[in-house]
Amino acid sequence: MRIFSFISFLVIVLSLYGALNLYIWLHLARVVPHLGLLKIPVVTAFLLLVAAFPIGRIGGAFCRCSFTDILAVVGSWYLGFMIYVMILLALFDIILLADNWLRILPRSLSGKGGKTVIAAFWIVITISGLIVAAGRWNAVNPVIREYDVTLEGTPGEAPLRLVVATDLHVGLMVRNHWLNEMIDLINAASPDVVLLVGDIVDSDVTLAQEEDLSGVLAEISAPLGVFAVLGNHEFYSGPEEAEKSFEDGSVTVLRDESVVVGGVFNLVGRDDRASSRLGRERLPLKDIVLADKDLPVIVMDHTPSDLHEAEEAGVSLQVSGHTHRGQLWPFNYVTSRIFEQDWGFLQKGETLIYVSCGLGVWGPPIRTSSRPEVVVLKVSFKGSVNSE
Repeated sequence: MRIFSFISFLVIVLSLYGALNLYIWLHLARVVPHLGLLKIPVVTAFLLLVAAFPIGRIGGAFCRCSFTDILAVVGSWYLGFMIYVMILLALFDIILLADNWLRILPRSLSGKGGKTVIAAFWIVITISGLIVAAGRWNAVNPVIREYDVTLEGTPGEAPLRLVVATDLHVGLMVRNHWLNEMIDLINAASPDVVLLVGDIVDSDVTLAQEEDLSGVLAEISAPLGVFAVLGNHEFYSGPEEAEKSFEDGSVTVLRDESVVVGGVFNLVGRDDRASSRLGRERLPLKDIVLADKDLPVIVMDHTPSDLHEAEEAGVSLQVSGHTHRGQLWPFNYVTSRIFEQDWGFLQKGETLIYVSCGLGVWGPPIRTSSRPEVVVLKVSFKGSVNSE
């Protein structure tokens, strides 16, 4: 059943990918006759770029080598570029269609001559290239966001700095240099506790270990501990292998478990809902929360779905990730419709929820709809939750 689901998913993805590139090709074919000596290089480059992503990713899954790695990286860059080329071409088509009805363009621009076609081609290429460049700068320049949070808890307890990082996606696109910068940013936030909320690895634990994932994670400094949960990508890549990699880096992995941290709060870590695809049903949240109601409950749950569970279980704070807030504009509008909260704070009854847009990238190594972030929650307490 899983093989059938994977094949079906692959067919759908490749069909969509092919359709989008066919749309681009239909426009490129009108430009090619006017390119002169650039005709063959442009067509060749387009075909190679289109082929790079599927060959690199699928070929690498069956027989990985340096060649498939290079193709996957090049294809990932092209994927981001392709999206904005397609959007701009669609915008041009809409304008031309409107011009056919309303005559909104000057006649010098609405013609179908070679100069107009070439000008449109270079405008699309240039703007798309600038968007990708800006998106890359944005992706490699994360920010630290600090928020004051007050929870019911132990009176007189000094504020704690909970540092939340999610969606690092260490692997082919997030290499050791970038990973080290992420860890430096986490340490720069002076954490008391670090919460790694899933998708720490990307598609393959082996790739992450080649980037010395365990060794770099061990560099995180937090006196009350570093804790992690498994996201959907850990379950895709091998949950047991991912768990061992994190624990080798002195990270405590919570899999439907609860622990008391510093005698101040209960920390619950849930397996991602993707675990059900591997035949492991995660426990209901109410069955994981410790019976000790004198301490507030903080939950790590990678995917921000079924948020009502946290409210019903009396959770004080839940932190999630997964959405990347779309990562690429305009997909943030899609994630905002799919999830009750795709980024930022949400209050549900007495439960506060924060969904992070993440720190790394998935697929294209760019971000245009969100700034990567390390989140610092400065948690203070205003009294016992069981004071009555």
